[in-house]
Amino acid sequence: MCENIKLNREILGKSEYCYAARFKVFVALLFLANQSDGFVDGLWLKRGELVTTQKALAERVSLTVKQVRLALAALKKAGVITTRTSRVNTIVSICNFDSYMV
Repeated sequence: MCENIKLNREILGKSEYCYAARFKVFVALLFLANQSDGFVDGLWLKRGELVTTQKALAERVSLTVKQVRLALAALKKAGVITTRTSRVNTIVSICNFDSYMV
């Protein structure tokens, strides 16, 4: 798991981060994302990707599933993340992941 991330001050002025739930989910995704390519739970994930469920993410960041779902949708609409969803889980890919790593 990542120990350090880098956030630019410009992030404060961007609308996709103006709500606490969105920002909380985004920061959690940065910390939870894979640091290198490899298999996780039998799935091949690239650097900057993670496999999760909305329920698991909600429990991890102390939000409701609805708040997480809306935050993921807003981040996706803003082009910050992409998602691939199956019946069982969601693979989240953080766009420009390396720009957030120290």
